[in-house]
Amino acid sequence: MAIPSLIYRSFLKLFPRASIEVKSGNTRASQPLEPIEHDRHLGYSNEYVSLRIERADRGAATHYRLRLKNLQTKSLRITRLRFPGWRGLDDLLDNYNPARISFFRNGHQSWSTSRSYRMTEKPLRPRLRLVSLVTSNLANLPSNAPGVLSSEMYTVVSDLDDDQAILVGQCEPFNQFVYIMLHLHPERPRSSFFEIVYDFGRKVLAPGQEIELDGLLFLSGDAGDIVDQYFSLLAPLRRPASRERVGWCSWYQYYDRINPELLLENLRLLKGSGLKADFFQIDDGWQAAVGDWLVERAAFKGRMAELAAAIRQAGYTPGLWLAPFALSAKSRLFREHPEYIVRDSGGATLVAGYNPIWKGLYYGLDLTHPRCREYIAEFIHRVVHEWGYSYLKCDFLFAACLRGANHHDIGLSRAEILKSGMSLIREAAGNDVGILGCGMPLSAGIGSVEAMRIGPDTGDFWIRPESFLLRTGAMVGLRNSLRATLTRAPMHGTLWVNDPDCVMARARGTRLSAAERRAQLDVVALSGGLVTISDDLSILYPADFEELAQHIELSERCSYGRAIALDAMDRELPEQFYNSAGFIGFFNWGQARKEASYSLTRLKKREPLLAALVDMRSGKRYEALAQSIAFGFMPKRGSILLRIERDEP
Repeated sequence: MAIPSLIYRSFLKLFPRASIEVKSGNTRASQPLEPIEHDRHLGYSNEYVSLRIERADRGAATHYRLRLKNLQTKSLRITRLRFPGWRGLDDLLDNYNPARISFFRNGHQSWSTSRSYRMTEKPLRPRLRLVSLVTSNLANLPSNAPGVLSSEMYTVVSDLDDDQAILVGQCEPFNQFVYIMLHLHPERPRSSFFEIVYDFGRKVLAPGQEIELDGLLFLSGDAGDIVDQYFSLLAPLRRPASRERVGWCSWYQYYDRINPELLLENLRLLKGSGLKADFFQIDDGWQAAVGDWLVERAAFKGRMAELAAAIRQAGYTPGLWLAPFALSAKSRLFREHPEYIVRDSGGATLVAGYNPIWKGLYYGLDLTHPRCREYIAEFIHRVVHEWGYSYLKCDFLFAACLRGANHHDIGLSRAEILKSGMSLIREAAGNDVGILGCGMPLSAGIGSVEAMRIGPDTGDFWIRPESFLLRTGAMVGLRNSLRATLTRAPMHGTLWVNDPDCVMARARGTRLSAAERRAQLDVVALSGGLVTISDDLSILYPADFEELAQHIELSERCSYGRAIALDAMDRELPEQFYNSAGFIGFFNWGQARKEASYSLTRLKKREPLLAALVDMRSGKRYEALAQSIAFGFMPKRGSILLRIERDEP
């Protein structure tokens, strides 16, 4: 597949049409934009707005900057900016076979599905709106139709016959949500097209106001190479790396059934284990209700500072879980401050989701309401500066930027509202506090957090059968968590420290097989991201501690490399996970034990001096490597972890 030079020449040739959606009251209208071309700049215009386009290439990427101006003498509410283009993929991809096209979908937030799709595969739209609320973006739901594909922030479209691909990606200032859509019609190729959409929520532009929109980057080449290039271009925007890389968390052993004595016992056991750890995090269950962050549950009353001091005395950073932008219907905040809750244009509260642990619905806070902002600043100050927690896991952050919400400040987009809330937390907490984002729209987190959860919740089970009934690929469980760790691995070390979610080493009280537990540890270590143990440490065997120690050491070495799933564009659940620090894992995600063999073509592209692969468990060496490698029988959901040996250059 050759990449036509069209994508490097002119934005107007890429997108000969554009439109802006404006809203007045409850009426939304799409207004076409006419292309304009002057000596100094390109763009579009109509009676409402002008849009200026400038090209400013960055390395191998074609970079377009966009500026939007309100031409009216009155304020203007904008909702979406659309660029439908490339009528027919033949204008973009030469000599492609639709059956061999693969499209990568990056989901909206931490828990959203991220994977590649072929034209015959359906991106699953959940059957229930409540599921979509917490796993998708209601403004950009999966189509549930083959060949109708969408992604957020970036996408890769690859020809699997030659690995040549194009990448379309959003870049700074990340003040909008950007969707990239592909409609692929195998029998009517000239009807296939791309579309790029900017989502402003319900942002209002003042008369004459001009704003910078998020830029667009276009890259072409080998699929894996251009993903690396894209994230390298964004790397200067990240916050300094967090000190916290290995730790313990209460959630997947105890959920919200915690008390101080249980936590202190695990703290004692962690200290005595000899495991190298940086933080000890108290998860959900310490607060009276979600939203009531100034009121502790009875068991924790007056003891939060004591626990933080004990954690610090043991040599770890004290960590605490919060859902700072969400509130439960059972909370005192919900009853006493209804003015803080985001509402639709009719004044009805907007539901953010349902949580069985919280025994009911929960809602989002209006982060632009002055008194609500004061409350958030107050509880963050108490948690950090009075109690002493300097590592914050901020969860359910999507609740701040729900589709269809009205806000006190009408001049902000959905992304800007979320970013304003994160800036408020940062200001109240201080720059030396580590923040882990979770349930967060990813693009708005760049530059806001030190670490980011990049997948759905894991679990001590492979997958829940309800995921098939509810028709979602983002249901909690180890399978979907590992898939996200594999497919979003390139974000680590460039945008933030990836949080692949917790690991569970326990052999007792788990529904995971030994092979599944080991594969989990292998993937997390190879990713180079956070390693967070979530076991009752009193039930671990000495062998469990030994295996954890080995994987923590491997993870530290891999944290300095770049991780990528070599076959992410080939299959929904990748089987080859490479880290440039000199390691690779091969996986059998199938339902049965099988004789496993794997192509080495992509590994050899990455490692031209490849001399041998060494099994890190058995020590077996694989030399004289051909274009594929066979390992004999591999158990169901099993793995093999290998060290790469290189020839001298």
